[in-house]
Amino acid sequence: MSRLIETAKAYETLTHLLNQEIRRRSGSTADLQRQRDALDVAFYLLGWAQFEHLVKKEAEDVIETQRGTRQIARHAWDFLRKEQKRATVRQKLDLIFHAKPPVRAALDKDYSVRNEAAHNYRMLPPEAKDVSAFLRKLQTLVDEF
Repeated sequence: MSRLIETAKAYETLTHLLNQEIRRRSGSTADLQRQRDALDVAFYLLGWAQFEHLVKKEAEDVIETQRGTRQIARHAWDFLRKEQKRATVRQKLDLIFHAKPPVRAALDKDYSVRNEAAHNYRMLPPEAKDVSAFLRKLQTLVDEF
């Protein structure tokens, strides 16, 4: 099992504590809300980092399994094996989820959110705010590998 569930539990604990502090305050909670937004981004990115590592390992396993064929396709798999370090995360997702277009499309949107947060310092959009559910969704996908 991956650490995504542990990450989700840590996120839930920290957000619970932060929410308690927000409710306790009688004055402005804007600073705590900014901290909550930063916490959301941090755990979203951590979840993606953990998931990307698992995607890399799964893509390697797919390639190794497919190389076992004795048909002409083996040459293509051998080539892909040599080039797999150059493959992007999106390409690895294509390899793993090619038979599940809706899952692949959802991951593409999630990865775009990840890129905006990681590279453009953007906060998460409202549809990505449920980080705990997102981390559990990633764990479900990993369990299906």
